[in-house]
Amino acid sequence: MVDMALIQGAITGLKTAGDIAKGFLELKSIADVQGKVIELQSAILSAQSSALAAQGEQSSLVQRIRDLEDEITNVKAWGTQKIRYKLASPCDGSMVYALQKSMCDGEPPHYICTNCYQAGKRSILQIRQPTNSIQLTVFVCPICKAEAPTQYKGAVAPKYADELIKE
Repeated sequence: MVDMALIQGAITGLKTAGDIAKGFLELKSIADVQGKVIELQSAILSAQSSALAAQGEQSSLVQRIRDLEDEITNVKAWGTQKIRYKLASPCDGSMVYALQKSMCDGEPPHYICTNCYQAGKRSILQIRQPTNSIQLTVFVCPICKAEAPTQYKGAVAPKYADELIKE
């Protein structure tokens, strides 16, 4: 809400400027006129300052509303997105969110990071192949760097949640 004191200050300043301008008619000497001109300029500057402060505050509030609307849009979009995934274990000791085949909309099977999922983000896990014969293949989150190890030493293809969850 715009600070009413700022708006009231602008109105008061303009009223004062108007009163000073009316007083010009009663002045007799140049010195009196010059004094009133200075007083008028001061009142106008004060009113202008209050108006600019109120405008700045209004601008901040408009930006805050925009930010909140964007946040609401993102939360709604995530709500729609997150139901497409189910928590699953592609390997013993490793948890991911796997895309459900019934909700794939043509997307291939993939996994998303459990940390990012909890934070309201979709981050598709990337496969990090072993660099030697001892290492296992690992799924890695490109955002938070979380890892989901596999029990495999070669290429691992993600599966739909329906294929991983045994009910």
